[in-house]
Amino acid sequence: IAGTAGRWHGILARVTTHSTNEITLHRVTEEDWESHRDLRLEMLRDTPDAFWSTLEDNEGYGEAEWRAATRGGHFLQARRGGEVLGGLGLLTEGSVDFPLPQDAAALVAVYVAPRARGLGVGDRLVEAAKDLARELGRRRIVLEVGSFNEHAIALYQRHGFRFTGATVPHP
Repeated sequence: IAGTAGRWHGILARVTTHSTNEITLHRVTEEDWESHRDLRLEMLRDTPDAFWSTLEDNEGYGEAEWRAATRGGHFLQARRGGEVLGGLGLLTEGSVDFPLPQDAAALVAVYVAPRARGLGVGDRLVEAAKDLARELGRRRIVLEVGSFNEHAIALYQRHGFRFTGATVPHP
């Protein structure tokens, strides 16, 4: 699925201070390693088939690995008070397994906790990711989603993403 970041507007700085219905979007820093870890482990427990890594892969990481993980991309969390309700990542660097064009960012690890589903958290996170991609000079956002994940597909399509026709086997 891909979208065009160039047609969206906004600045992430506004998002980090903006609160609607008590839900705030927060840009993750290294100091947020514990909430980043907790959310990652929660998502892998809740919907293990939706992600490329496993709970077993992540449970053994220590503080140093989690701090490093926060530096591996641009991560956002939706919060209500001190409670993390969901999050996502935006990567601007590709890899051997996942090459990324220079003008694109990859949307990864999109997750909304069951307690926050139906509150618009996913929509807010995706809008913020589009704003962030634009801020980072990326024209496009690409992502991979399992064909079984109908709720995620509907979310992405609501925000202008479309299928590219490319498929890859889920590990």
